[in-house]
Amino acid sequence: MPQKKHVSSVIIALFFLVNFSFTAKAQVNVKDTTVSAFILYVSYAYQIPGGDMSEDFGHNSTIGPGLHYKTIRNWLWTAEMNFIFGSDAKHSSQIISGISTPDGHVIGTDGMYANIRPMERGFTIFAKGGKVFPVFNINPNSGLFVNIGLGYIQHKIRWDVENNNVKPLFEDYKKGYDRFTEGFALTQEFGLFLMSDSRLWNFKVNGEITESFTKTKRYNFDTMSGNPKSRIDLFFGLKVSWMIPLHGRAPRAMYFN
Repeated sequence: MPQKKHVSSVIIALFFLVNFSFTAKAQVNVKDTTVSAFILYVSYAYQIPGGDMSEDFGHNSTIGPGLHYKTIRNWLWTAEMNFIFGSDAKHSSQIISGISTPDGHVIGTDGMYANIRPMERGFTIFAKGGKVFPVFNINPNSGLFVNIGLGYIQHKIRWDVENNNVKPLFEDYKKGYDRFTEGFALTQEFGLFLMSDSRLWNFKVNGEITESFTKTKRYNFDTMSGNPKSRIDLFFGLKVSWMIPLHGRAPRAMYFN
């Protein structure tokens, strides 16, 4: 399935970058109070939708890679991509009611009831800027962090049809039922940023809010019309990230006052 291929690609890329991180030489003196570093990370988030998004979908998850550049003054510059996936596509029965029997089933080309699973799919791409504030007695590269970002989002309904035996939901025809939506988005993050002297024990845990300003782009077969109305799609999430410094090195010891 396409979503599994995306997740597999992220895992494979992460594996090779982990190996690279162990062979990369440190670019700074480990005695420095703060370090500059490129930091690869992979994130998982659980999100609750709001605004127009909550009318169409239930809770969802995201997973994806990102890359920080952390300066010696603890500024963070970030590029990030996340894949959106969920299983609660609301109104799906209504959307395909025109190709369904009175009792809500869809008959496949084999004359049997088709096994159809509507799912939420999409992705986001963000460029972000923020800062780490070393307010705890851990080390000067760890503490609270804030991030703000600007980016692109798209989402749709993915119709997973067993054996692809429903012609209206096959190839280009299914685009008339997928509610493909896209637009630009803003995001804000606040949480914990933890770096250690190990390349493997570095984490972020944070809350995340995303505001998306989108439109549905395609002609809808079920309503026989387009839907040019502007949308506000909101996401409220909790995100966990595993980070791997690619260059530079965090302090070798924890510092306490």
